Parts: sequence; structure tokens; C-alpha cells
Amino acid sequence: MSSLLELALSCLRVGTFVFGGGPALVPLMRPDVVVRYGWLTSYQFNDAVALGQVTPGPLLVTATFIGWKVGFDAGGPWAAVLYATVATVCIFLPSFFMTIAASHQLGRLRGNPRVQQFTKGVEAGVVGLIAAAAVQMARDTIGSWPQGILCLAALTVLVRTKVEAAWVIGACGGLALLASFVGVW
Repeated sequence: MSSLLELALSCLRVGTFVFGGGPALVPLMRPDVVVRYGWLTSYQFNDAVALGQVTPGPLLVTATFIGWKVGFDAGGPWAAVLYATVATVCIFLPSFFMTIAASHQLGRLRGNPRVQQFTKGVEAGVVGLIAAAAVQMARDTIGSWPQGILCLAALTVLVRTKVEAAWVIGACGGLALLASFVGVW
């Protein structure tokens, strides 16, 4: 099967089951992108997620970066544009059609106790997925005690304040650059 078709199917699957927003895509997409097809290394995947965090728009645009990388490796810049476009369309397409399909029933569905129970169950599952993704990403990227301390400090700032993630990522990048200059890691 061609990598374009594999990418499209992977993005369609993730787009179909990504409940709870962009962070839930990480544990759903990582097995295909890093493990099954090896399109990106763990570090590249983590960079794609970080890039998705700091760019405007939803984290789902991480699929665009992944499509670009896979396409560029498959055939250069023009293939990269095609793959990035296909990945982006396929990640958003399922939710687009589900929204259209459910829009006329939305008022009725909101008050349905079964739908509310389903939603609560999905929310709990999403929290678990995101926690698992965070642990996996930490394992992949934290390689020394200074990096671990920086990660814990960033997590503390994010949990206890209302600072935007982009500012925390930028500050951590600056501190890491400074630490590399002085030889801490």
C-alpha cells in the first residue's frame, strides 16, 4: 500500500476517534507514525506535537507536519504539499461529517441521559489517553536530570498559572539553549 494511502487512512481513523480535542490525537497517532510505519522518530513526532502547540489553530495541524515530512521523504517538495494537504483534510473530514450529521439532532441529544453518560465515559478515557501520551513523550525526550527538572518546572507553571503553553515552551527552549552553552547538558 502506498504511503499516501496509509497516511490518509491513519488520519481518517484518528480524526474519527479523537474525542476531547487535539491532545487526544497524540496517543492515537503515535503508534502509526512512529511505530508501525516509522515515518517519524519519537523525537520528530514530539517536535511535531510541540509545533502544533505553538502554531495558531488546533493541535490537529500536527497531521499537516507529518504529511509534509512523509511526502517530502517520498518525493520532494511537490509530494510534500500533496501529502500535507491529504493529511490535513483527512484529519478534519470525519468530525466535519459527524457535525453535519448530528447538527439537526443536537438539541435532542444534549438532553439525552445516555448521551450524557457516554460523554462522561469518553471524557474519562480521554484523560487516560492524554496521561499515557504525556508519559510516553517524557520517556522519549527527558534524557538527563536537568531536562527532568525543566519539565517538572514547566508542568508546575502550566498547572498553577494561566500562562499560555507557547510562552512556557519558548522559555524552556531558551533555558535549554542557555544550559547547553554553559555545559549543563
